[in-house]
Amino acid sequence: MNSKFSAIEPEPLGSAQRAIIFAGCPHPMDEASHAEPDPKPLTCVQATGSPSRLDDVLATSSHSADESADEESTASGSLLQDSCPPDSLRADHDPEVDALSSSSGVQVFRSQWDDEGVYFYQAYNDEIAEWAVQHQQFGGPRFNPTRMTWIKPSFAWVLYRSGYGHKHNQTRILKVKLSHASVAELLQHCQCKTGGGGSKGRVQWDPERDLMSGDGKAPRQMLRRRAIQIGLKGSLSELYVKSVIGIEDVTALAHRVHAAHTAADSKLAMSQLLPDLPAERPYVPCCPEPVLQRLRMLPGGGPLHAKPRGKKR
Repeated sequence: MNSKFSAIEPEPLGSAQRAIIFAGCPHPMDEASHAEPDPKPLTCVQATGSPSRLDDVLATSSHSADESADEESTASGSLLQDSCPPDSLRADHDPEVDALSSSSGVQVFRSQWDDEGVYFYQAYNDEIAEWAVQHQQFGGPRFNPTRMTWIKPSFAWVLYRSGYGHKHNQTRILKVKLSHASVAELLQHCQCKTGGGGSKGRVQWDPERDLMSGDGKAPRQMLRRRAIQIGLKGSLSELYVKSVIGIEDVTALAHRVHAAHTAADSKLAMSQLLPDLPAERPYVPCCPEPVLQRLRMLPGGGPLHAKPRGKKR
């Protein structure tokens, strides 16, 4: 891509209870599905010459053996430093955003991302992982590209589900990169599990896990934050496989985090790992607003968990 990026100063909001989540969209939006932006910019990044903003993005109002277990848990040009989400929205300054998300029902997609794309994690067996890392794509005799597969942008969550890479058939943790355009394409075909499921694409918001601390068996569960998981099947799974632009084996890092979580001085051990840990921060996929609403990333999508209907008497 040859777009250059320019920072735009956002207008001040009227309430301290409103926090805008900014994300750079390094590719043009689909003009047929998204209206021209109005003169008032509310994003901190747009591609010069090709508008790609989202209006009012608010946070207030044995393929992969962990697949079945997930069912059980209920964007050429460098992105400028100024274009990253403001410090108040980075991973180590998230309490306010967490509280707003908790009260509004709007969920925050957190991930490690850059101008090229977004990173996701998956756990595989040794044979599939070796082939994928060697060829920088998924395939090989034991890989089924159409089977339901779950991708997670949260490193802590894949550590939880895979037992830090020690569970059977989940002994290798892969870090997979997708372009911003591919992420948006996949999500446009997904539904929230609580909003009618999704035959080929499903989004789940499960309790996040804390990368910085463990409970003795797994990364500690966080009470006020949820992590997105994306389930892909059939043609969507095949599209995911074709969209991969990089694969890295991060199993060794997973084991180091496990050792730190179980160390006598876990806080010190984790502080020494900080330079190697992923910097996950709020991200807004470049999808049309109705899609973001449907996936609970914008207000208007309804409650995350629908209440069961009582029997009529």
